[in-house]
Amino acid sequence: MKRKIVFLLVLFSSGIMLFADWVSIGPTGGQIYCGATSNDNPPIIYIAPATSPSPILKSTDRGETWTVLSTLYSYPYAMVIDPNNSSIIYAIISSLCYKSTNGGISWNQYTIRTNTYFQSLTINPLNSQVLFAGGYAWDGSYWRPCVARSTNGGVNWTVVNNDTASSSYNYSIAIDPVDTTIVYAGGYANGRSAFYKSTDRGETWTRYEFPTNVYYVYSLYVSPLNHQVVLAGATSGVMRSTDGGLTWTRQSTYSYNYSMVAVPNAPNIIYTGSYTSVCRSDDTGRTWTSFSSGILGNTVHCVLTDPADNSTVFCGTTAGMFKSTDHGVNWQEINNGILIGKIPVVSIKPTEPHTLYIEFADNAVFKSTDDGNTWQRLPPILGCGNLCAITFDPINPLIIWLLEGSG
Repeated sequence: MKRKIVFLLVLFSSGIMLFADWVSIGPTGGQIYCGATSNDNPPIIYIAPATSPSPILKSTDRGETWTVLSTLYSYPYAMVIDPNNSSIIYAIISSLCYKSTNGGISWNQYTIRTNTYFQSLTINPLNSQVLFAGGYAWDGSYWRPCVARSTNGGVNWTVVNNDTASSSYNYSIAIDPVDTTIVYAGGYANGRSAFYKSTDRGETWTRYEFPTNVYYVYSLYVSPLNHQVVLAGATSGVMRSTDGGLTWTRQSTYSYNYSMVAVPNAPNIIYTGSYTSVCRSDDTGRTWTSFSSGILGNTVHCVLTDPADNSTVFCGTTAGMFKSTDHGVNWQEINNGILIGKIPVVSIKPTEPHTLYIEFADNAVFKSTDDGNTWQRLPPILGCGNLCAITFDPINPLIIWLLEGSG
């Protein structure tokens, strides 16, 4: 009988929790995976966190405040905005293209191709009905790189495998802004960096080799000032070509380069996101300088520029969104309204019941002394992963024990 009573109490308690109202009390921030800025002044900024489901957030005041518009079932790998209509947004999630025509409030879903994972997305600057997506598909034996093209605003897609190499992937895509019949893709094939070029709108492709293996090609940029200049951001640096991708030189050794974007009114100024910093080039990719002052978290997966203000840059990390108003030299946190952090551990100090310690995954340990109303970010902890437990010494409450790993 005693077991039944306990079981009923647990069920009753669970029911209460199920219907309780929950309010997020922070800390603000969370891992940002991708984003896009419109051509408006001030620009409309859309971002998506690396969570499933993934809320789509919007800012109309250069990142000072953020509002959740809608939620997608998983996080997008890439987002683009129609250059002619900032209410039209596209997002890529695996084999699906999502399209919003009302500024991210609601979305229509279109299947590109099943058993395919698309990682990148670009829109034709001269004809916004044309989009390209780069990814890879499972053919029953191997992953092979592929490129998808839509000519009717993301509703229907044609997919072309752009290499026969086994265990190969596309991670980046770019359209030549001057000659839009030329499309570039970047990725990884046969254990080396892979770069592909099409001169017939993606129908056929040719692979070109880098002289140095910089591994995965995550980002691409084609200069509108001289469209023979192509940059490829990769795991181990930035490669530069001055002949439309035929030959290459390595211009940077900064790592990852997940995102590469230019200043619209000054396209010789280019930014990339490195592991814990943002890198800037003022000479179309010849030389690079790294800046990290004020950036928290790691993995700068998203870099965005302000089309109306050349000095303003945005970046997204595992700690949230950051903004620079001095060309990327110094950064400040802009997470007001971003409440998407993963909190795997919450620990209440036994001797101080209003004091909480939490693990903010891929970010830091935070402390609150007022039941979570305000939070203090604690100094970095040496380690290689997230915490799975925080506990207090029963004899000396000033001693805190942390357990790292999966537990």
